Amino acid sequence: MEIIQITDLLDGNGSTAFRPTVMALGNFDGLHIGHQQLIARARGLAESSGLPVSLLTFYPHPRQVLGKGGYTHLLTPFDEKMRVMQELGVDIVYVVNFSLEFAGMSAEDFVFRFLGALHPQTVVVGFDYAFGRGGTADTSQLKQLAEQIGIDVEIVGAVNAYGEKVSSTLIREKLSYGDVRLVQELLGRPYGINGIVVHGEKRGRLLGFPTANIEPNDPYSLPKNGVYLVRVLVQNAWYAGVLNIGTKPTFHDNHRRTLEAHLLNFEGDLYGQNVRLQLLDFLRDEKKFFSVDELIAQIRSDVREAETRLHSFSGISY
Repeated sequence: MEIIQITDLLDGNGSTAFRPTVMALGNFDGLHIGHQQLIARARGLAESSGLPVSLLTFYPHPRQVLGKGGYTHLLTPFDEKMRVMQELGVDIVYVVNFSLEFAGMSAEDFVFRFLGALHPQTVVVGFDYAFGRGGTADTSQLKQLAEQIGIDVEIVGAVNAYGEKVSSTLIREKLSYGDVRLVQELLGRPYGINGIVVHGEKRGRLLGFPTANIEPNDPYSLPKNGVYLVRVLVQNAWYAGVLNIGTKPTFHDNHRRTLEAHLLNFEGDLYGQNVRLQLLDFLRDEKKFFSVDELIAQIRSDVREAETRLHSFSGISY
C-alpha cells in the first residue's frame, strides 16, 4: 500500500501528478463495519474499472484541529489505521495535513481545486458526508459540483446494528460502558491497543501473579475501568490474559489510569517489548479490597473466569 502525504493545498488546473483512482472519502476513525462497507464498495468499483482503490483521510483528526470535544483520544491512531487499511485492500492512501487553512476552504474550492487535482474517476462517500467550510455542504452538493469536472459520486447508506447507526461516536459510547464484545461486533475485529511494557511497582509478582505494565504508544480511547479478558501478542505469539484498567484503588488514592496485564501460561521477561492487546470481554468492575488476601482470592477467580470464557472466542482470527 502506498501512503502519500499531502501537506499543501492543491490546484486542479492542469495537474497530472496523480493517477485516476476510485476514491473513498472520510475520517475513518475506528475503521468500523460502516467504513468497511464503504471501502468494499470503492474496491468493487475499482476492480470493475481496472483502477486502483484510494482513500483520502485527514491527520490530525479535524475535530482535534477545530477544538471540538471527544477526539483527544482515538480509536485507531495513525499507524493502526494504516495497518487496517492495508488489510482492507486499499492501494493508495492520501493523508491530508488538516489545518485551519484547509478547514476554511469552500465547498467549491474543495471539489474544483483540491479533489480535482487528485483525479479520482469516482468518489465514494457515506450518506452523511459533510465537507467545505464549517462542514455545511452535503452529498447532494458534492454530487452536483463533482459532476461538473467529470467525477462520479457514489453514496453508501448507513450500516445499523441493534437499531443504531454504526459510528465512531457509538463505539466510544460502548467503550465507556466496557462493552468490548459489542465493540468487537461494530469494528468487525477485537478492539486493540499497542504499547510497550514498562517497569511498574512489581507488586503482581509478590502476589503470585506477575503482570506486564503497558504504556500505550498513542492516546487511545480506553474502556471504562475494570478487569478484562484479553489476548496479548508477544513476539508473534498470542497469549490469553487478564487486564486491569484503572487506578489500583487497593494501593493508591490517585486517579492515574494504568494498564496491567497478567498473561496466562507465559514465563519470561517482557520489559521493553512492544505488545498488542485485544480486548475480548469485560469480567468485572475495578474495586478496592481491604486486604491483600482478599485481592489474591479475587485475582484467582478472575483467572478461572477468563479461562472459562476463552472457549467462546475460539472462532476469532488473531
